Amino acid sequence: MRIRQLPLYRIAVLAVTLVAFSILTGWLVAKGNYGYLSVSVIAIIFTAWHLMDIYRNFIKKLSFVFNAVRNNDFTFRFIDNPRHTENSVINYSLNRIKDVLEETKAKIEDKERYYEAIIECANIGIIIIMENGTVVKTNTKALQMLGIPILSHIDRLSTISRTLVETLRTISSREQKIVCYQSEVGKINLMLNCSNLEHEGKKLRIVSIENISHQLDTQEGLAWEKFTRVLTHEIMNSLAPVTSISNTLLNSDNGDEKTLRQGLETIHSTSDRLLQFVNSFRTVTRIPPPTKHPFELIDLFNEAASVIDFGNINFNICVSPHDTMLYADRTQLSQVIVNLLKNAVEACKQKGRENNVELCSHIADDERIYIEVSNTGGMIPAEVVENIFTPFFTTKNDGTGIGLAVAKQIVRLHGGTLDLACNSNEKVTFLIILD
Repeated sequence: MRIRQLPLYRIAVLAVTLVAFSILTGWLVAKGNYGYLSVSVIAIIFTAWHLMDIYRNFIKKLSFVFNAVRNNDFTFRFIDNPRHTENSVINYSLNRIKDVLEETKAKIEDKERYYEAIIECANIGIIIIMENGTVVKTNTKALQMLGIPILSHIDRLSTISRTLVETLRTISSREQKIVCYQSEVGKINLMLNCSNLEHEGKKLRIVSIENISHQLDTQEGLAWEKFTRVLTHEIMNSLAPVTSISNTLLNSDNGDEKTLRQGLETIHSTSDRLLQFVNSFRTVTRIPPPTKHPFELIDLFNEAASVIDFGNINFNICVSPHDTMLYADRTQLSQVIVNLLKNAVEACKQKGRENNVELCSHIADDERIYIEVSNTGGMIPAEVVENIFTPFFTTKNDGTGIGLAVAKQIVRLHGGTLDLACNSNEKVTFLIILD
């Protein structure tokens, strides 16, 4: 593009000339001397047109600069040597503008490379998503976790897991969700965290993805280790007296019928207790798959509460909305609710004072059903909380230690979770979440 070169002093001369002829025209009109008025007007028009031409060329030059910058073209440069052009000052200024913009662009690109390097070095997957589901940026870790070479839109993940797509679409800022799905390499458990931001007028969501399958496997291994310790302890406690008494009877020279009978009774009672323990073990490990049917949650609550003796304990049921429907195995979930209510009542009765037990439910924004069983019987000790869902762990003299373990397993078979959500002196709450 050829741009006309014009000196700055010529602009000043034209401006002064325009002002001078304007004053002259005014003076001629005031004096009534119209003979030279036409010459003065023509001079004004010529000077103004010339200045406008200079202005147009200058604007054209500026437009050229900014259009080139907008198109990331920084290869141009105007001649700013006074010996080769009359417009060296303007050209020098435009070159400086170009240099500053080029330097700023280089700094921005350097920062982008810096942040991209940080994202790539992160030990978690990161996906940046627009409101319409378009993926702006992903790091290599995320692609490796998902087992895909490239990701341009979250809908492409529908072949992996529809639940994952829906979670990425609906997860909100500062929310944490866990997504489980089956892949070619086995069961995958992903934990998602989300943060919102606005960049260049676009609303974006930064979702971090962490594969927690290993952590869950580790926790499961620890749970089995605890379970094995309890199992071994119970069996050894049962077999030790049997072995001891039988050995005594075999080596005893006293054939007293009474002593023999007492020994056999002890062996029988110990064996019977061991048999009950084995039956309890079968209860934990052989829970049948749920047979699901639709029913109203309020009916389930009333049915479970009807078999509990609350005594002087204040009991309250609240279901929101009142006509909440649940598609599940009613018998199994009734067993879970009854067990939690019994534990809540026993916790309150141990305090020996007036206490409250609540059985409530509500539907969250994610359309999952939250069921809470709460009591004011006091905080559960930390050493008990650690093993509260471990099979056969109990603090009761006549307890089997399978109630909460079975309840958790039943809820898991329904695709939900059962956890201790609140544990304080003021309130203890067990929370069931069902999809």
